Amino acid sequence: MSADGADAMGEMTPEMTLMITGAAGYVGRATVAAARAAGHDVVAVVRLAGVVPDTWADDEGIEVVEADLSDPACIPALDMEGIDAVIHAAASLSGDDAEQARSTMNGTLHLVQAIADSELSPRLVLVSSISVYSGMGLLANPMIDETSMLERNPSARDAYCRAKLEQEDICVDAAQELTLDLRLMRLGAVFGPERLWNAHVGPGIGPFVLRLNDGGEIPLCHVNHAANALVRAAELPVPQGPDGPIEVLNLIDDDLPDRIRFLNAMARTGWPKIIVPVHWRLFDLLASALTWLPGLPGLLRRETLRYRMASAFYPNARLKERLGLPATPAFEQAFAQSLVPTTPTEDDA
Repeated sequence: MSADGADAMGEMTPEMTLMITGAAGYVGRATVAAARAAGHDVVAVVRLAGVVPDTWADDEGIEVVEADLSDPACIPALDMEGIDAVIHAAASLSGDDAEQARSTMNGTLHLVQAIADSELSPRLVLVSSISVYSGMGLLANPMIDETSMLERNPSARDAYCRAKLEQEDICVDAAQELTLDLRLMRLGAVFGPERLWNAHVGPGIGPFVLRLNDGGEIPLCHVNHAANALVRAAELPVPQGPDGPIEVLNLIDDDLPDRIRFLNAMARTGWPKIIVPVHWRLFDLLASALTWLPGLPGLLRRETLRYRMASAFYPNARLKERLGLPATPAFEQAFAQSLVPTTPTEDDA
């Protein structure tokens, strides 16, 4: 989107008022910026108003609402009057099932309740995750698109995956009950400044990285691409589907690197110092022998390991067609623009 509100097709889009939850988060901040660049007013919902960018105070198009979505007391603060669409980006990226239930599921339930109480029908755009897909069938069919099988054994995955699956169910139920337009935007591994690493390569240990595969693609999504696509998803009506106006789109970049290309780009940060090729099937064998142990890390859970490490491919044709998005930059260009020294600190989708 351009600053004058023209979309990728050169057509003008009407100004809207967008509510963005999780607005102070990594994706949320970028989405606020993209919405303002597109000419939309923003109601930015944050848990703590003290962490928002200083520049927001000078922008009359941004209204900050401090509300802890995990607390039902937040519902009155989520005033839907005048809201055209809600981009729901608030969620916990880490934590156990209890934390995910508190932050992700309860937050979504309270948002949905606020919409129900308002008797209005803003379009709802859920920031979900590509991690909801199953990896167990990827050896036979190494393609993940919007028709791929969702995880059928969530207990074998991590709490984040389970929460995203349940969060999607909450939103689908609400969309059908309240007659809402709903887009489930399943983001790939988001990267950008200060957030370059992701778990689809292998574990990092000190100066080392174990590269567990070299084929397939890493399902990356640059944070600016994600933000622009989320705003576009909020702007456009959702086509009628078999379950109503509900649409699923996988949000990933056009140019996806394999692990070798990714590590070549990472080398410009000065880390890792040493790359050790180890085939992921060794971890798969170990994981199959340890299924009886509780609390295993993702590398020792077969479902998680196969989802992350199989030589999969991630087309984004439906995303581009439905939202009319322009081409994204080549991976190396997007990576170079985001380049800051980093080491892995998050277990991304």
